[in-house]
Amino acid sequence: MKHRFVLIFMAAAMATICVHRAEAASVKIAGQSMSCGSTPVFSDSSLPMEGRFVPGRGIYINHTLMQKQPAAVRMFVFKHECAHKSVGGNELAADCGAAQAGAREKWLTPAGIDMVCKALAGERGGGGYPSGAARCANIRKCYANSSEKIVFQKSNSQKASGSGRLRSGY
Repeated sequence: MKHRFVLIFMAAAMATICVHRAEAASVKIAGQSMSCGSTPVFSDSSLPMEGRFVPGRGIYINHTLMQKQPAAVRMFVFKHECAHKSVGGNELAADCGAAQAGAREKWLTPAGIDMVCKALAGERGGGGYPSGAARCANIRKCYANSSEKIVFQKSNSQKASGSGRLRSGY
């Protein structure tokens, strides 16, 4: 019985070493403070991928793997995992949510999209995941649609505030 207790204690200690909860409301990713509302973020060096969302628990990030990716990819991964909170297991919808967030928050650029697509290149579909090529096409489409909306909203707000090219009185 004593040995069983020691094994349980050691397993708990190992789990604590491998998974750490980030106590802050946001986490630094590529020098940017990023958050997912009140969703907790955990660091998990045993995770076989950059990030994962676990419903009812939070976002798990493998910072070792994340550091191997360019900044735009790291931020995209975080927002992709955050999007799963809203869209469930739909990978394309989570990709779209990340692309829209990146366009809205201005940390994702066309060059950043290229980096994300490069990271996805060669990924074959299967197990609930679309192919890297399908995901890349979807990300580009969602980003383009979001960017067009942002430009349209800016141009309308400039005209409404009198800072557009039209002069009043005409």
